[in-house]
Amino acid sequence: MSEKEEIPKVSPREVFDRLTFGVVKSLEKKKGVFDIHVEERKPAERHLVVSWEQKHSCILPEDVKSFYLTMNGLLMTWKVKFDEVLMRLGRMEINPISELKKLNSTSPTIGTSNNPSLCDIDSDSETDEDNDDSEPAKPHFDSRSRIFELDPCEGTGKVCLVFKNTKPGVPAQGMEIWFLDRALRWNFLTDSFTHYFRMMIMHLGLPQWQYAFTDMGLSQQAKQWFNMYAPGRLAVDLQDRGQEGQDQRDGEPCPEPPIPTSKLDPARVFKGKKDQKSKSQPKKKPTTQSTTRSQVQGSSRPSVQGAARTTKT
Repeated sequence: MSEKEEIPKVSPREVFDRLTFGVVKSLEKKKGVFDIHVEERKPAERHLVVSWEQKHSCILPEDVKSFYLTMNGLLMTWKVKFDEVLMRLGRMEINPISELKKLNSTSPTIGTSNNPSLCDIDSDSETDEDNDDSEPAKPHFDSRSRIFELDPCEGTGKVCLVFKNTKPGVPAQGMEIWFLDRALRWNFLTDSFTHYFRMMIMHLGLPQWQYAFTDMGLSQQAKQWFNMYAPGRLAVDLQDRGQEGQDQRDGEPCPEPPIPTSKLDPARVFKGKKDQKSKSQPKKKPTTQSTTRSQVQGSSRPSVQGAARTTKT
């Protein structure tokens, strides 16, 4: 009894499988998915999380702290085979605590006053926006908000942790998660890090999945990938947006739009041209026997008439 029981060690891969609800096993069962890579990351030390909060004067929610104390960031990628070449398709990424940096919204330096800053763009956009109480107030690039990059999204936008209504010298609280698209427009995702983590897992890290929650919506190419690997999630996202492409999550339910839910087999989609040409060539029609018979009858008539004349004579 004096000896202490040893606690079994859990590998980073097992921790990842528990956090992601077995998404790796689910991807391994899908056709055409190859090379699922999970970067092993050790837990962040507690003093790093505390020093980040002190440096930026922000109090992180408990679920964010728990995540970084479990694993310091996340990076998972998976590939598909396209024309006999492996192509990376899915990517799930969350920056480590050291890369959770604040977006630079400072004004341009001396000598470059003609270049607009994020604050200038923010002030211009305020004149065009109408106040809508049904939607959360959008963040600002100036001192009224503190914005930190959570996922760079490979250049298609930025997923950000946002603290709004901040004041100098006062620790900020009440974090939200927003998506900043390429047009520098803010799109609300959720007010919980746990909810965002589940959203990322459900969308399998497919390219540009965050645009399902914007006014622009998913591109046609992104819809094709969703239709192949996450058709159920595509159906939910399209139904939430409605037939006219408007977000219906907070409004009245809309009629069900025509959703492309046909099941595609990746093994048959990427066939070679030779197989398609061989199937597309029409078969030659056999010649009918009626024409041959008429020709035979027509050629035989003169001989019969000649035989009849000889008998008469």
